[in-house]
Amino acid sequence: MLKKIDKSYNFLEKNVDKLACPLCQSSFDLSRYSLRCQKGHQFDINKKGFVNFLNHKVVENYTKEMFEPRGRMIRARMYEGVLEYIKKNLLGKTLLDVGCGEGSHLSLLNFDGENFAFDIARDGINLATNQDIEAFWAVADLTKLPYANSSMDNILNIFTPSNYDEFRRVLSENGQVIKVVPDKYYLQELRKAYNLPLDYDNSKVIAKFKEEFPKATEEEIYYEFQIPEELRNDFLKMSPLEWQVDDELLAEVKNNPPKTATVNVKILIGSYK
Repeated sequence: MLKKIDKSYNFLEKNVDKLACPLCQSSFDLSRYSLRCQKGHQFDINKKGFVNFLNHKVVENYTKEMFEPRGRMIRARMYEGVLEYIKKNLLGKTLLDVGCGEGSHLSLLNFDGENFAFDIARDGINLATNQDIEAFWAVADLTKLPYANSSMDNILNIFTPSNYDEFRRVLSENGQVIKVVPDKYYLQELRKAYNLPLDYDNSKVIAKFKEEFPKATEEEIYYEFQIPEELRNDFLKMSPLEWQVDDELLAEVKNNPPKTATVNVKILIGSYK
């Protein structure tokens, strides 16, 4: 069985032209297990099979204690309706998953092309390398993407921040950004259990996307997901909402977790053409 580091190397042998140095944006050469740019910056493929492009330490709130239950919920098809809509709208030959976490969304999409994905959270990328999909995984900064100009046909932005200057740079001429944002009733069961405000509003995020892409399309997805009993405590841990709750309430909710999860999102698709 091929080691992760060798899988990554083989992928990069075919696709190194899709990458660029995040420090100077010059192209990379692949030598042994290292990427070296024209100005001498070097980044190594580690034994896990990913590249860490960060040149600074990051305080990580997103850890495997959140990514592992999140991954189990995604693999249980919680977001099946969302991913089905995305899948039928994918185009071209390359896909970049921005803020991919543990990589479950990308794995289930099973895109018939070249898959690239990154997150700033190292724990997420450590887990992502276990996904049964051919992809190049990286730890990287949204403000300094390690991808070449006009290299990506699809940029996938699920529940994560955007950097439209960088998106514009790496998107191909006919490429598109697919952004998924929570809508009013998203995870309302969890918000109710945690005594958090229910009047969730993402209108500013949507308005910013439409300002960037005036011809953008918008699709609302709404359904209730029946949470398998063995995953109900995973549901409590899969989002940052848990961070806002004290230990006493967490223990109380754990004894009687929600049985359903409302998936209510807006899927925005835009291109610069």
